[in-house]
This record gives sequence, C-alpha cells and structure tokens, in this order.
Amino acid sequence: MRISLSILLLLSFFSLKAQTDIVAQPGEYVEAKNYGGKVEFKRFLQQEMNYPQKEFASKVEGTVELSFIVDSKTGKTSKLEVKKSVSTALDAEAIRLYNMLLFVPSYYQGDRVTTYSTLKFKFSVKNYKRYCKKRGYNSIELNDTINDNSNIVYKDNQVKIKPKMVFQDTLENISTFIQKNLVYPQGTFKLNITGVVKLFFVVEPSGRITNIKVLKDVGGGATNEAIRILKLSEWESGKKDGKKVRVSKVFEVNFNLSNDSGIDVLPSSY
Repeated sequence: MRISLSILLLLSFFSLKAQTDIVAQPGEYVEAKNYGGKVEFKRFLQQEMNYPQKEFASKVEGTVELSFIVDSKTGKTSKLEVKKSVSTALDAEAIRLYNMLLFVPSYYQGDRVTTYSTLKFKFSVKNYKRYCKKRGYNSIELNDTINDNSNIVYKDNQVKIKPKMVFQDTLENISTFIQKNLVYPQGTFKLNITGVVKLFFVVEPSGRITNIKVLKDVGGGATNEAIRILKLSEWESGKKDGKKVRVSKVFEVNFNLSNDSGIDVLPSSY
C-alpha cells in the first residue's frame, strides 16, 4: 500500500516557497511528534490543562486543532495557525499548551525533513473533572487563560539555581530513590540485558515534569520502568535572575545486577 504525502520545504526564513509531492512506502516516512508521543501528550494534558472559567461554567466543549511547521534541523515550530476553533478562550489555552511542548522532526528515508504538522486538544468538562481528581484537588481548579511568553527551556549550566529532586528522607539521594522504587523488569532480567536508560525531561516553574523523551533505550521493559520511576519523582524548579524558569534535565537508570549495583530484589518468579 502506498501512502501519498506532501512534504513542504522551507526555502526562506519568512515564507514557504514550494511544495513537493512524494510517494513514500510504509516505514519510509515518520511524522513529527511531541517528545514522548501520544502517551506523554495524554499525561501532559492531564497534568497541565487549565479549563477557562467561563467556558467551564457554560460547558463549552470541543477539539481545538492547531497546525504548524516543525523545522527539520532544530525541531522548533513556526507558522502556527488555528485550523479548527472552538472559542477564543479555549483556542488560547490550546496555544498555551502547545507552546510548552517540544517536538521531534519528521523523517523521510532516514533524513529529517521540514513538514506541516497538526495537534488536537480536546476540551471536555467531564474529562477535566477527572484530571482535577487525579491531581489530588479537593475541588475543580479553574484559571482564566494568561498568555505566557516565558517558554525558553534552559540547560543546567545556564541557570544560577539548578532544579533538584525533593526527597522525603533527608538522607536520601537520587541513587537511593531509584533503588527504593525500582522493580527490575522480568524481561530485562530473563534476557540478561544490562545498560543505562537515559531520559530527557523538563522541570517546569511549577516543579512538575514535562516533555519526557527517551535518549537511550534498553530492552526488556527497562525503559518503561525508568519512565515510571521518573514520574514518581518530585522536583524544585530552577531559577534564573531570581525567577523560576524551565530547565531541561537528564535522568539515568542503570540496569545491572552486579554485586555493587545495590539491587537485591528480583522478580518473584525467578
């Protein structure tokens, strides 16, 4: 089965000059996506969506669809347009959420390509009530949409105060946190797979983590386990010029069963 695709090539900084139609075999073309794909996008919405007060009270619902261009070299987006509108406030909230996301470019035959992409933000009063419950709120939290232009993601060496993990025990550190929470995957153990899973993520000014992306994978379920542990962690945000800012971090989990690994709990079936 052939898939007809339109890949748009950016010929200048300001405008789109040409469009080339190509025919790609299955597997040759990989669409642009947010870091972590659909699973991370769903978690992101559950965690970060703020339903505008008036729309929530009036039960205004619908799906806002945004279109934009993802650059082949940087993954940065541009040319944002509201392809499908619901209301001014819900459109604004969708754009705010979109601005928090990082993207992986499209690939065609192994090469990165600049393409149009779309993203849908579903607003449902019922779903939002469920989100608030999962967040642990005693009541529904509502906020008027505020335009936020401070979406720069800094690196550790660019901020004065780096983000740090928060521990319940003052004697705990990242290594002991991982050891305490790690459930060694049976597949990893059975296949004798060892290695370090590396995850990219962003610590938001709120201390919440977003944009989880796998930098280095390990098979047998190890990568999913590393992601699960990262989601359990709590963080204090980084600061630059006295203000809380977004900062990227790398989280590593070493999967090995050597004598000095500190792991002494194996799956019960082994």
